[in-house]
Order: sequence, then structure tokens, then C-alpha cells
Amino acid sequence: MGLSNYELELYRQLQEWEETFFTSNTNDFVKTYDYWIEDTFSKLPSELREKIFTNIDQWLFYVQNGIQQSQNLTEKIDLLLSEARVKNNQVYSVNDLKKLPIEQLNYFAQQQISNHQLLSLLQGGISSSGNNLLLGVDLPLMLVINLRAVQLIGASYGYDMRHPFEMMVALKVFFCATLPRRFQKQEWMELLNEVRDVNHPFFYDEEEPITNTTWLTRPLIQAIKLWAIFMINHKKDKGPSLIGIIFGAGFNHSVTKKITLFAKHFYQYRLLEEKANS
Repeated sequence: MGLSNYELELYRQLQEWEETFFTSNTNDFVKTYDYWIEDTFSKLPSELREKIFTNIDQWLFYVQNGIQQSQNLTEKIDLLLSEARVKNNQVYSVNDLKKLPIEQLNYFAQQQISNHQLLSLLQGGISSSGNNLLLGVDLPLMLVINLRAVQLIGASYGYDMRHPFEMMVALKVFFCATLPRRFQKQEWMELLNEVRDVNHPFFYDEEEPITNTTWLTRPLIQAIKLWAIFMINHKKDKGPSLIGIIFGAGFNHSVTKKITLFAKHFYQYRLLEEKANS
């Protein structure tokens, strides 16, 4: 098929981003923190460690599968296809979106990015408003919002999340996006190789772990954030703390911004590679 001039320039920009984004200058504090996590988990029995990460993987998969089967996601994809048919009346399925210029797909993806960043901002502010129940569900809600965002960004570039393979790719994109920068490059390369080598995109028959000790940094940081908001709110005698609300909203927004931009770059990169090699 080949690439247009715009696509060639975008592909070049993505390659430059790939070369610079994963560069990480790890300081002594970060190295100590990584060592502490590794050392703590290494002291646990191997069966317990395996059980912990198996349960986390299963939980992520169930959440991902629940989002994929939800009526809301179906409605969002149907709306996306309706908008696409205005540009090309031959668009009947998610895969047909690849017939559109990538400029149009970027527009669809940016809509999802903006919507989910706003949703994350509002959710973070509400969860930090002083209600302990809302604060307690902050982490699950953040997980749902960001997994859903990755799915819809992938769908915007023509990848149907109803296929098990694409659902697992989206989950791995989320995992890679939430890793500390110093661990992302290896996962990025493995993910690209996986989508390059796929023989049949409708099935996924591999059984491999997704999460590991390197990923625990993100949940731990989220837990520290929740503890900080809890302490801020309980220092005030009356009403929620404005500082806590701003902090919670800004933190959640920054996480979603990081994840959605990473997902956008991945699906752009993947689509342009497919076009260049077809």
C-alpha cells in the first residue's frame, strides 16, 4: 500500500520519539526503591509470589473483559463507526477504519484521549473530596477509565477489541504504559514483535504472565497518593480540603495523560508499520 507524505513524516517522528522516550537516567533513590521492591518480594515463598501475580493478572483480565462486553463500549464504537461513515460510506466494521487517512483516525483517537483525561480529572477530584468510600474505590475506577481509554484508542485506529488477541494487546499496552520509564523499552519491543508475528488476529492462545515486580511501582505510588489525600482531608475539621481535591484530580489526570499518549503512539506506530509493509 505504501505511505503518504504525511504518514512518512509521522512515522519518522514516531521513530525519533522511540529513540528518545525510553532514555532514562535512573538516580540512586530510584535504584534503591527498585532494590527494595525486588528484595521484599524475593523473601516471599515462590508459590506465594506466583499466586499474587496470577491473581493480579486475572483481576486485570476480568476488568478488561468486563469493559469489552459493556454496552457503553459497544455504543462508543458504534458512534465511532457512524462518524467514520460520514467520511467513507464503505466503513462497516472497526477494521474498515484503516481505509481512512490516518489524519482522520488521529482525530478520532484525540477525541477519546480528551474525553478520558477529563473523566479522570473529574473522578480524581470527586474521589478526593473527603468521602472515604469514594477514596477507597479510586484505584479500581482509575483502572477502568484507563483500560477503557486504551481500548477505544486502539479501536480508533482500526483494531477490533472484540477479538481476544486485540484485547490482550490492549492490556499489554496498558501494562507497558504504566511501567517505570526504565523498564518500558524491553516491553515495548516485545509488544511490537508480538503484533508483527501474529498469524491470526482473532485468537490468542498464549498463557504468559503480564504483571511482575517492576509493575508494582504504579499501584504503590497510587496507594501513597491515597494515603496523602486521606491525611490532608483529616487535618480539616469541616468539609473537604481544596488542596486534596486539586491534588487528586491533577494526579489522576497526569496518569491518564501518560497512558493515553503512550497508547496513541503505539497504535499509530503499529498501523504505519502495517501499511508500509503491505
